Amino acid sequence: MAARATAREQRVWTVMDVIRASGEYLDGKGLEHGRLDAEHLLAHVLDAGRLHLYLHFDRPLSVDERGRLKPLLRRRGQREPLQYILGSAPFRELVLDVDRRVAIPRPETEYLIDVLQRAAGRDRVFESALDVGTGSGAIALALATEGLARAVTATDISTAALAVARNNAAASGVATIDFREGRLLEPVAGRTFDLVLSNPPYLTEEEWRSAQPEVRQWEPRTAMVSGEDGLEVIRGLVNGLGDILRPGGWVGLEVGNSQAETVVHMLEAVPGLDAAGVHDDLTGRPRYVLGRKTGEPQAQPIA
Repeated sequence: MAARATAREQRVWTVMDVIRASGEYLDGKGLEHGRLDAEHLLAHVLDAGRLHLYLHFDRPLSVDERGRLKPLLRRRGQREPLQYILGSAPFRELVLDVDRRVAIPRPETEYLIDVLQRAAGRDRVFESALDVGTGSGAIALALATEGLARAVTATDISTAALAVARNNAAASGVATIDFREGRLLEPVAGRTFDLVLSNPPYLTEEEWRSAQPEVRQWEPRTAMVSGEDGLEVIRGLVNGLGDILRPGGWVGLEVGNSQAETVVHMLEAVPGLDAAGVHDDLTGRPRYVLGRKTGEPQAQPIA
């Protein structure tokens, strides 16, 4: 028995050996992409890109490197989201710090900005933009770093989430975003904007109960769930748009799979606001609703 243990300890484990064994371990925990997750975790331990792993697939791993990988694999096996383990998530041109204080930025939200640009014009630069429910700061930072808005304000009801967003802004070299704490539009009462974007909570209670463990057990519930029908937060946001949007201003909302037409009707009920339509995400699901306030854009002082 002792001889077999010694042999295991003396075995040379290469990068490829560890990827295969780790992928099988995560597959056995019910993960859909066990090997891919194992690659990300090993690349994180080695402080290298995934391509580096395959360019050096026969590189032996030290006992210390394998030891640092094991607890990360255990965490992923317990269904902790990969992004929380890595401490970061990509969003468009950014890499954002994330942890359990914020929901994980997703590709669907990245695409909201592309949809907006197609509708409003790729050359459109908004004078003043608002990101409602900013979370990690993803939308606000994308608008600022890509030069899509000259002034950006971001709100969130969570003090903890705003701390993450401010840290991400500092890490991205953006010092101009005006972060404000409070519910929906309350922190910007009396101000007006040319653009309002939001990825609000839109899961129903039932969707939350049936969500994957990564979502249900780890991500902040208040950032994900919005009442029995998933529309509670969106209603509150839409009700304030008439006063906050400037003439010619745009609103863009990410919504749940079955909510788009309902949200269109909500927008159409706002005086002076026209629903510009429903747009699909990259999987063909109706994911985004855009609207525009009537009138022509006017020069406005930046508050």
